[in-house]
Formats: sequence, structure tokens, C-alpha cells
Amino acid sequence: MKKNKLTLLKNEQRLEEDPETIQDINEALTKIDHHYSVFTPDLQVFEQMVATAQQKQKKKFRRELTAFILIALFIMTALITAFFRLPLAFIVIQGIVTISLPVYSFFRYRKKVIVHEYE
Repeated sequence: MKKNKLTLLKNEQRLEEDPETIQDINEALTKIDHHYSVFTPDLQVFEQMVATAQQKQKKKFRRELTAFILIALFIMTALITAFFRLPLAFIVIQGIVTISLPVYSFFRYRKKVIVHEYE
């Protein structure tokens, strides 16, 4: 009961001080508006920023695609060589990958689900 009375008193005091505070804030904002000029950038600036970002994105995409293709070619060359030179090694590697990939994916997904449940 005492807390309610204290809260009411604080609210009443705030209501009495609100017009003065609002006036002070408005005066301060007006001073800031007069002191600092507002500059609106030209549309060309934004178009140039977008063009630059697109160029960077294209370069990054090309670099990643090139790396992907080179790694894929290396892996395919190694597997073809292993298949023709050592067929047993090729079959073992394929079996390990076939089993380990789903197991890894399962534990990775499970870890994400557990982390999101606690958030």
C-alpha cells in the first residue's frame, strides 16, 4: 500500500514538471537545429555507393566461384586417380564420406536446436 502512494506522488511531481521540461527540450532542439545545418546528399552519391557495393560483390562472387571450381577439380582429380590406381582406397573413402556426412549434419543440426532452445 505504501508503494502505491509513493508511486502516485512521484507521478504527480512528474506531471507538474513536464511543461517546463518539454519547453527546455524544445529550446535545446531549436538551438541544435540552428547551429548545425542539414545536408541532404545528392542521388548520384547513393547510386555510386550502390554501384561500388555491387562491383565488390561481383568480385567476391567470382573469387569464391573460382576457388570452388579449383577445389572441386582437385578433389575430382584425386578421386579419379585413386579410383583407377587403388580401387579399394576409393571405395573406403567413399564409404567414410557417405557415413560421416549425415552423422556430422545430424550433430550440427542438433547443436543448433539445443542452442536455440535455451535462448
